[in-house]
Amino acid sequence: MRRSAIPVLLLTLLVGCAPHEPSAGDASSTFPSAPQSTPSPSPSSPASESYTFRLPLAVYSYSDADYEVIRSAEQVLARDCMRDFGLPYRPARNPAPAEAQDRRYGLTDRASAERYGYRMPPQPETPKAKLTEDQIKVLYGNRSAPAATEKNSELRYRGKKVPDEGCLGAAVLGFRKPYEDEAGAEVASWIATASYENSQKVPEVRAVFGKWSSCMKQKGYDYASPLEAMAAPAFVRGKGSAVEKDTAEADVSCKERTRLAEVWFAAESSIQKDMIKAEAGALRRLGELHEKKLRAARKILAGA
Repeated sequence: MRRSAIPVLLLTLLVGCAPHEPSAGDASSTFPSAPQSTPSPSPSSPASESYTFRLPLAVYSYSDADYEVIRSAEQVLARDCMRDFGLPYRPARNPAPAEAQDRRYGLTDRASAERYGYRMPPQPETPKAKLTEDQIKVLYGNRSAPAATEKNSELRYRGKKVPDEGCLGAAVLGFRKPYEDEAGAEVASWIATASYENSQKVPEVRAVFGKWSSCMKQKGYDYASPLEAMAAPAFVRGKGSAVEKDTAEADVSCKERTRLAEVWFAAESSIQKDMIKAEAGALRRLGELHEKKLRAARKILAGA
């Protein structure tokens, strides 16, 4: 989940995969093209009570399991491309992700507050596959360190042209292209952003913010909203402190006492339902393309 005070970008995952920037030798990476997001809980994960993934807009999203199916299919395509160059390729296995946390409405996990304050739990380190120079050159193309001097020039291996993005980039971009829907993605992002912002203006949400603030004052903390507490400079920079953990625990306690997250979730859900109804056509196409992409990924894996 995002660490920022306005976690509206959590739903950028609704518009497609969010790969991270690859580095030479990191075979677990995928080619970048979408905004990055911290892993979000999937409906089948232990964090299935996530508010974000219970919002109406979430039906147009991929789950963590869906992302893994797509990533695995892309890796199969990259492997096949590498074979065409006479090179073996076996990507490193992704580690089990740390338990995801939903912070769309601020910190709500008491155990995390006690242990990390407002900080996100550490993510497991992604292992890197051991690759030869030749493998790196063909896997990453002009993005690889050995090929840096040939940037923007034609890269060849054993007389055969290497894709500019390398086998991995070509696999990711080639697989993704038929299922892109910029219009639908833009609608989904707009709804995710606008519903979050508009929900904060709903009278019931403003009222529960006031109750939460009063609860915090009783505990010795002066914040107008939970987003203000989570964005406090001392809690986002440097090392976590006992003061931060105490504040975070009080924050969660006051949210539970006032039912802040439940009230906010209900308000945003209502807003989203109206917005989704108005944009049903665009979102229907987005959802259909998501399903087609998943079916295609499963077919690739079945034939692997």
